[in-house]
Amino acid sequence: MALFSKGGQTGRERRAMQDHLRELDDMRRSNLSDLGQMTVEMAAQGRFDRSRLSQQAAEVVKIDREADLIARGLEEGLTLQELEDLARGDGGAGSR
Repeated sequence: MALFSKGGQTGRERRAMQDHLRELDDMRRSNLSDLGQMTVEMAAQGRFDRSRLSQQAAEVVKIDREADLIARGLEEGLTLQELEDLARGDGGAGSR
């Protein structure tokens, strides 16, 4: 299976992944800032809305998972199609 073949990634794909990784980093920083601000505001009010905090934290976790996948794609030289297949769980029996 070609899922983990080295050298299949084009320069354009690599740049796209690097750009997307930077975008995800910016999104993560922004979401963490929002989460911190929300927490401080709730502390000032003396009331914490666990649901809102959990929802915001879940967004950060989603971003982290996507960033981890992109970083893996860069490290392993995966093509965009291989990365999409991996994200969907279509890695096949040979993926590890």
